Amino acid sequence: MAVRIEYILIMVFALLIVAVFGFTPTSRAAISGKAEKEVQFENFQLFNLKEHDSNQKIYATKAIKYNKYINFTNVHLTDDLGHTIFSDTARYEDDVLHMKKNVKVSRNDGIDFLTESLNYDLTKKLITTSEPFVLEVNRTIIRGDKLVFEVEDKIISAYNVDASIWFDENQSATLK
Repeated sequence: MAVRIEYILIMVFALLIVAVFGFTPTSRAAISGKAEKEVQFENFQLFNLKEHDSNQKIYATKAIKYNKYINFTNVHLTDDLGHTIFSDTARYEDDVLHMKKNVKVSRNDGIDFLTESLNYDLTKKLITTSEPFVLEVNRTIIRGDKLVFEVEDKIISAYNVDASIWFDENQSATLK
């Protein structure tokens, strides 16, 4: 019993037709989300965090730009007003820099404060934290639960404050 080659070719052709027309492909819409990476940088420096504001410089060991925000690691932010802010992580979204873990704010006039998280609104020039903080001015130490710092006006407001105030021999103080 011999099988002719024509029969084999007809069978292969029939299977091919069934495979092509028997299965209908389904199309699915592309999934787009807020967390899609656009680009990633390592060991970089960025000027002008906000588009029309030229007074911030940010340094980071790693930055990942997503669709609507940027995540930073090991952040060092400086501005032309003499402020320096360090943190382990930060997220820049809607003109607000949300900084977390080991946050330290320093001014060139000797004021430093430490907290675990803060928000820096670049539009309003306002630094706020709802975490406990420690503020140090020379040898004076102030602890509190919440802090609001108006950057341009250099006004600091603190809530639930506990302070250890240091005076030099030549200084006098009036408390109101």
